[in-house]
Amino acid sequence: MNTRRKIAAFRPDNVLKRSKQKSDRHGFDFFGFPVFELVERKEALPEITGVFEAGVDIVVFTSYNGVKNSFSICEGGFNLKEQLKGVAVYAIGPATRRELVRCGVQVDFMPEDYSAKGLMALLDAQGELEAKRIAFLRSAEGGNEILAFLREKGASVTDISVYEVQIIDSEEEKKLYAELVKYKPDYVIFTSAMTFKTFLELAERFGLHESALALLANADIAAIGDLTAESIRKEGMKVDIVAGKSTFTEVLNLLKEHASEREKD
Repeated sequence: MNTRRKIAAFRPDNVLKRSKQKSDRHGFDFFGFPVFELVERKEALPEITGVFEAGVDIVVFTSYNGVKNSFSICEGGFNLKEQLKGVAVYAIGPATRRELVRCGVQVDFMPEDYSAKGLMALLDAQGELEAKRIAFLRSAEGGNEILAFLREKGASVTDISVYEVQIIDSEEEKKLYAELVKYKPDYVIFTSAMTFKTFLELAERFGLHESALALLANADIAAIGDLTAESIRKEGMKVDIVAGKSTFTEVLNLLKEHASEREKD
């Protein structure tokens, strides 16, 4: 009889297999599918070239996908690797840093807290932000708090969307959603506020809103980051586990600890 606890997570298609493998190693059954796909914005190329031509002091990559899409957009038309030499490069999270290193880019700074708040604290501690020219290469859905913070400090900030989110609402997706309801996970993991909001929106589109709410009420909810947890709580739902570091492995470690404590009770 399988006594392993069941987890559900909604991750990009390119990391689902790896997420399942990590879950298996941590002793969990895994059910997952993407609730949206990430679409590269080729039209961002003039914005990227323009910010470097004008001069930039700091370039911030907030995610693995931000790096991947930035280099894909520039491939054959703009040597982003060369342009990043002599610029202070910031990366949020180890996956982002690894992808930059793989692309031949030196990462100068990474906040200890893998979040916008962590980046704000790091930049604030370094001081002298006035008149600094800072560019973000990230998702179209990126938050504005960090931008407002930097502008208040006197920095000139350019926010470039190198990819955007497109919700997947196909018949196949509807079937997966219905299977999730039957799966009845012990834990549901939300890796971002956008993932949570899309999960609820799909429930409405598929006519499964009540089932989705019941699923969340009967599971322990894990959130990566305070912003994700806050978005969930705003909908009147409890958050049982909050991972401070934005890595899937960190969440799995916390779930394992949580499950062990439950077994002791």
